[in-house]
Amino acid sequence: MKTFKLENGPKKDSGFKTPDNYFENFSANLLQKLSEEPVAKETKVVSIFRKRKTVLMAIAAVFVLAVMIPIAYQINTKTKEVDTVTLENYLAEETNLNQDELISEIEPKNSTIISKTKELESETLEDILVTNPNIENLVIEN
Repeated sequence: MKTFKLENGPKKDSGFKTPDNYFENFSANLLQKLSEEPVAKETKVVSIFRKRKTVLMAIAAVFVLAVMIPIAYQINTKTKEVDTVTLENYLAEETNLNQDELISEIEPKNSTIISKTKELESETLEDILVTNPNIENLVIEN
């Protein structure tokens, strides 16, 4: 590589030059330009609080909806059906019907459900009777 000598290389002039007597007349020129320019009008200022208020209102609305939707859902989804325990207690205490009369009152479409549940294998029935010490409670006679 060739050695480079700074002193022997071509010299470049600076890219920027100031006019003659620029800094001597600078303050006079500046005062003259300031007196010529009209006073700028005040710019309109948009309040930050207005935007903040709308954002806070939106957040509050979302919070209210987040709280009210589950409450409304729970109120509307309460079942109107009577549970089986309540129905059994009512039928046992308030009616004078025995089991045969209750079965005869059941609709035919519900009787198919009952007949399907009655179809137990004999082995399963025997296992239940052997393992249950209170066999008398299983046999209900009216």
